[in-house]
Amino acid sequence: MSILYNNVISGCESSCIRKMIKDMMDCIKAVYHLSDNEEYEFRLILNELIANGTVHGNKRLCNKSITARIEAVDKETISITIQDEGSGFDYRSFFEKAYPCDSNLYSERGRGLKLIKAMCDNIRFNHNGNQIQICKSIRKSYPI
Repeated sequence: MSILYNNVISGCESSCIRKMIKDMMDCIKAVYHLSDNEEYEFRLILNELIANGTVHGNKRLCNKSITARIEAVDKETISITIQDEGSGFDYRSFFEKAYPCDSNLYSERGRGLKLIKAMCDNIRFNHNGNQIQICKSIRKSYPI
């Protein structure tokens, strides 16, 4: 594996977060040719991961930081790791909850992690739940 990006940002200002996401996307696109759909998915994944770390993990406290790392696993797979300074959460029970067709289905809370899980090949948390690592393959789609 080779490291494409490794950085820590402190703060909760949207300009810092946007710059981090832009820098991360630039690093991915410098190595991998992404289709428009893949670029959209990676941008959505990064936005959700960093927003979760900032809002839920660090509780929007501007003295806390987010650590981000991107690694090229191979020619077709990217690993992204995001860690916040929060106490974590019980990710095991979060993914065990099955929401029936009720008001929870349209709740904004928790939707980001479910989207991330649906778009990625693999998703793992550290023991505390304050670090997430995803792996995502580049799926080359050819026009029919």
